[in-house]
Amino acid sequence: MAIDLTLYPPMFDNTAVPFFPDIDNSPNNIEETHESEGGMDIVQTIRTDKLSASVKMKVADDTWVAFFYDLYKNHDSVTFKQYSPLLHGYETRTVRLTGFKYKKVKHSEDLKAVTGVWEVSFNIEEF
Repeated sequence: MAIDLTLYPPMFDNTAVPFFPDIDNSPNNIEETHESEGGMDIVQTIRTDKLSASVKMKVADDTWVAFFYDLYKNHDSVTFKQYSPLLHGYETRTVRLTGFKYKKVKHSEDLKAVTGVWEVSFNIEEF
């Protein structure tokens, strides 16, 4: 039975994003490597599955630019929920936003129904 992904929009704190940005997930293991007296590596895993992700989207409303900028500038941490194909449901992580960027798409100022189209990107780093 297929899962309807539209029922699992990405969420930042309690706000569901009604569109699906391009999220490139990259879970990482945090490891310390030391060399033994015999010259062998000793690897100690400190943490597994720490999320790093890059997020890219185009939005046709400058309200979303302001929303993500506020999260980046004014919040030390954010609760981020997204659909996980491993869990077949939401996974929730505490993250911070870094590397926030936005720019207007050329000629989108000509559109009358919206306040331009904006490219927004940032990174998500799990605590």
